[in-house]
Amino acid sequence: MKTKAVLGGADLDAMLAAARAKAQEIGIAATIAIVDDGGYPFRLERCDGAGAMTPAVATAKARTAALMRAPSGVLTSRLKDEPELLRLTDYLPMPGGLPVRWDGMCIGGIGVSGGNAEQDVAIAEAGIAAIG
Repeated sequence: MKTKAVLGGADLDAMLAAARAKAQEIGIAATIAIVDDGGYPFRLERCDGAGAMTPAVATAKARTAALMRAPSGVLTSRLKDEPELLRLTDYLPMPGGLPVRWDGMCIGGIGVSGGNAEQDVAIAEAGIAAIG
């Protein structure tokens, strides 16, 4: 029988804590969303001062990264050659969503909204780094 790695509660806590710390370090009021490999929500944290739309944006970035098995920003470059991608619902072609991998397998996604593209990516990377 095959086994499948999944994000556990301790992983989610560590990811959120590290991402939150990075956001505070760089002075960004961000929202951080973590989803499973199917794009379904695990955790969502909206930091004090984060904008009203950031929860929806962070969740969409995380879902995009998990389902596409690639950073959410990759879709931006693909839109020129594949405009039909705009028809996909619940996908967001903006940087700030990253797939979470374990042993080469995508086990979820993390999305961040609140800063510019580079800041959102840096915060997401900090979250992933917390679990190795």
